[in-house]
Amino acid sequence: MPIVPVPPIRDLGTVPNNNMDEATFNVTAETFTTNMPPWGADVKAVAESAKTNAEYSNQRANDSNTSAEAAAARLVDVQTAANGAFAAANYKGEWSTLSGALNVPATVTHQGRLWYLKLNLANVTTQAPALGSTYWGEVSRNDFTVLPCPAGTTNAADRGLYRMTSSTSVLLLPAAPWHGMVVAAANVSGTLTPVISRNGKTICGDAENFTMNVLGFQIVLQYDSISGDWMRVSGLTAFTAAQPAIGTSNIWTASQNFTGGLNMNGIPIVERGSNTDGEYVRYADGTQFCSKILTINTAISNSDGGGVLYSPAVNLGAFPKTFSPQAPSVNLTVSGGAGAFITSGSMPQTTTSWGNCFVSSGASRAATNYYISCLAKGNWF
Repeated sequence: MPIVPVPPIRDLGTVPNNNMDEATFNVTAETFTTNMPPWGADVKAVAESAKTNAEYSNQRANDSNTSAEAAAARLVDVQTAANGAFAAANYKGEWSTLSGALNVPATVTHQGRLWYLKLNLANVTTQAPALGSTYWGEVSRNDFTVLPCPAGTTNAADRGLYRMTSSTSVLLLPAAPWHGMVVAAANVSGTLTPVISRNGKTICGDAENFTMNVLGFQIVLQYDSISGDWMRVSGLTAFTAAQPAIGTSNIWTASQNFTGGLNMNGIPIVERGSNTDGEYVRYADGTQFCSKILTINTAISNSDGGGVLYSPAVNLGAFPKTFSPQAPSVNLTVSGGAGAFITSGSMPQTTTSWGNCFVSSGASRAATNYYISCLAKGNWF
């Protein structure tokens, strides 16, 4: 339905008036009335062309909006995948276990968080990862674990979102929090008396405990070690009335309403965790990421006759969470030996396992440690 040209409207001619003599008036009126039917048809044609062009413009606008939404969704997907790929490909381990020089690019874990190195360090032990550090930045993250805070005292943990369900609920903040630690709470008790205990620090600048004296009230606090204050984080919604399930369940599922809830890059996070098979993140739109670093000790000496040598097959094991309805895409990289690279194995990935691969090289190499970074992206429903 393309844009159509607007048709012309003919001139009706001179409009008869009372100042004309009778003969002139009669001739003018006859001409004017004779022109009326085709003039009306011209006006109708213009109206129809305007309607056609308006419908076409509206359709184009809808198509553009749909394309923009798809592009935005794709951008979020790419950004999230990039964050995960960067972290997996450059992971060096727990910061406290490292020593000596550390150069960009590198990611480490510290105090339950993932950090990336911004500047080379001659001695990694001299700069602990922390918010506001010149050398470290936190890999993009905005997820919480929903935890209960029933009657009595509950000790707060980093990235915990605590459902205060009793009039006597007390959320005890840590006595020695670290800089940037984040704790969230929501009053779902139906009362006005749950309390966040400051435990020697200040909350929002006040040296007194914080009473959750509004029904359904929510708050997110982040610790600032310079001022010794738990500051309220603005613009971050940890709980909304549009999420009634949070008042009755510790687990969020994709079928629940996530309006305004916890998210990463605009997509609500349903679950994040780890087990012996690696780490995983699940999103409300069905996307799932799994990652791990696999350490192996192997020699590279088998020849395929074409100049490439390879290790025995490396079984990469199971995913920390199952994918569904089909196997995910998998990206593998290797570090630990100059010139080593990954070649595909005989067992492809499935919905439950990574499959296998070979560590290859252009030259024979004695047994040494290799670190295989694994990242999988797919769906969990």
